[in-house]
Amino acid sequence: MLKSPMEILEIKDGESITFHVEQWEIDKAVIKPPHAPGGKVIDAVRVHVPQAEKPLFPHYWDIGAVGLVAQLLPFLEQPNFAARKYTVTAFGEAPKKRFRLEVV
Repeated sequence: MLKSPMEILEIKDGESITFHVEQWEIDKAVIKPPHAPGGKVIDAVRVHVPQAEKPLFPHYWDIGAVGLVAQLLPFLEQPNFAARKYTVTAFGEAPKKRFRLEVV
C-alpha cells in the first residue's frame, strides 16, 4: 500500500497540469468514492515532482485513474523518464472523466 498521506491528482474538466517526475512508484491504494463509501482498493502511481512545481507538502501526486495510469506507465518505465515533461488534461466529469497525456 502507498504510505500516507495520499495526494490524489484532481483536475477539472478542461484543465491541465504539467510536471516533471523525479521518481515514481506503483502500489495499491484505498480510495473512498461516492459509489464505494466503505473503500475501494486500486492500483495507483505516485509521481514525485520537483518542489518548485508543487511547493506544498507532499511533493508528489497519486494517480489512480485507470486510463491515465495506462498512459503514464510506458513512459515511466523508460530509463529517461526524469528528462521528460508530462502534461495531463482532463475531459468530462467523474465517473466518465478521461485524460489526455502529452509527453515531451
